Amino acid sequence: MSQKLKSIMVKDVRTASLEDTVQDIAVLMNKYQIGCVIIVDEEQPVGIVTERDIMKRVVSKGLVPKDSKVADVMSKPLITASPSMPAGDAAKVMLKWNIKKLPVAEEGRLVGVVTLTDLLRVEGVIETLNGTALSGASKRLKKTLQVYFDDGIKQKTRRCPLMYKNGMSIGCQLERCMWWTEDECAITKLARLQEFAQLGEEKDFSVECEA
Repeated sequence: MSQKLKSIMVKDVRTASLEDTVQDIAVLMNKYQIGCVIIVDEEQPVGIVTERDIMKRVVSKGLVPKDSKVADVMSKPLITASPSMPAGDAAKVMLKWNIKKLPVAEEGRLVGVVTLTDLLRVEGVIETLNGTALSGASKRLKKTLQVYFDDGIKQKTRRCPLMYKNGMSIGCQLERCMWWTEDECAITKLARLQEFAQLGEEKDFSVECEA
């Protein structure tokens, strides 16, 4: 059983109101270096504005951010999950709705947010997604999945076992890791060599010498 969202979600979520402008949202994103802001109305989460929303619904249309209301550009209705939902189930919800950020709500009140990347890093989630149809998934979601799947569909993962401590993802440590050699991870290199070796066993690349 995968971890519950309450142990994975980011609890310090930045929010805005329906009366705020897109410029207000952009200022928040820049200040806190975040990719989304949850829109609330009377403490109830009602929508979300992402960087993609701003590019697609404001910038590409030549609208003025300071004159554009959040209510006109936010994504709605808002898809949410409960804190007790398993990470694997939440990942399936995100694939179903083609979203990369999932607000977490309890009794109608916003309590956190998780991203698809957060979930894919949780032990067991990749295995939970095996067999899940991706025909309706957007290209951007498939690109995210390709980081964790060999062919972007449902093959074995490339995750490093050292990226987990006590069942929790700690992320790649890069040069700080004991297995980092020069400019590459030794474990990744070894895995690649093993894949090549397996391909060599499965296919006959030999040629006969001419007499």
